[in-house]
Amino acid sequence: MKITGNSPSLSRRGVLKGGALLAGSLAAAPVLGACGGSGGGGGKRVVVADWGGALVEAEKKYIFEPFSKETGIEVVVSGPPTGAKIKGMVDTGNIEWDLIAGGPGTVLPIGREYFETLPDNLLNIPGIDPSYVDKNWVTYYLFSVVLAWNTSVIGAGKRLTGWRDFWDTQKFPGRRSLRGADNGVPPDMEFAVLGDGVDPKSVYPIDVDRAFRSLDRLKGHVPQWWVSGAQPGQMLVSKQVGATSIFSGRVGELKTKGAPLDFTYNGGMFELASWSVPKGAPNKENAFKLIEYSVRPQVQATIWSKYPNGPANSKALALMDKEFAKTLPSHPANLEVQFLQNSEWWGKNRDAVLKRFQQFAKS
Repeated sequence: MKITGNSPSLSRRGVLKGGALLAGSLAAAPVLGACGGSGGGGGKRVVVADWGGALVEAEKKYIFEPFSKETGIEVVVSGPPTGAKIKGMVDTGNIEWDLIAGGPGTVLPIGREYFETLPDNLLNIPGIDPSYVDKNWVTYYLFSVVLAWNTSVIGAGKRLTGWRDFWDTQKFPGRRSLRGADNGVPPDMEFAVLGDGVDPKSVYPIDVDRAFRSLDRLKGHVPQWWVSGAQPGQMLVSKQVGATSIFSGRVGELKTKGAPLDFTYNGGMFELASWSVPKGAPNKENAFKLIEYSVRPQVQATIWSKYPNGPANSKALALMDKEFAKTLPSHPANLEVQFLQNSEWWGKNRDAVLKRFQQFAKS
């Protein structure tokens, strides 16, 4: 069965990892009435800490509800899964969550000792690249930050081919925006060094001094550093900026709706959105079952045809509308021209870079 990839009805809500934190929270409340699930003991439940917004609504409809129907396990949504909360729960032994939406950018800064080692069957799933899997996490989708522009601002027939073009405000006029550092989210340091001529294969370790020199050259053209997923699209459509970094799903949706926007995956940064299980989770076996269900090819094809992220399981692409699949960040042709965010580097350097960026932005 093929899933038709019509215009996605949902847009990506914020970022994760690399420390991506979203504002807002969800109350811990049952969201699904599972067959045979009482919500009380008996092991017929799993509590998922997630980030809220449109993404969670899609997950409820296309992952959690079908999972409950199949297994009789009730899914309870809670969150947000901030590092401080995870650490506090494990340190006190009061574990409220069984499954966490996060990834390497969540696990590594806190420490692996705060997470369960996943069973072997989750570490060798056909269709999932080994680099998307670790003993403490399994990736269930990919998302990308890309270079996008307003075609009417940049000029008819002009295309930006990469971040060096982004920094060239004479050839490609218009103001600019990049991701800032609020809410613990790493700023776009990678694009700063790419804009200064660094080869994409040599982005890491990031030359922080070079990145800030590059950002300083652009700073006079930046009216605002964006910090929420909706901001860069709004700035592009309103012509507040001519070009910006943005989540590929956001700009793709706006383009589909007729906005005069375009983007390139060239030089884009893709990130891993993964499941992890906190150490001592009371319903960890159910969490493992939900992880396995969420990465099945048919499940992946269904949800990521409705919400424009890239399936982690490559087998899902063959079940999707062919042309729509080509627009997703995890399509092989798009992955080829992107690089993977290095969460280990950010795990070691995030606090220092965030502090310096915040000072830079105010000066």
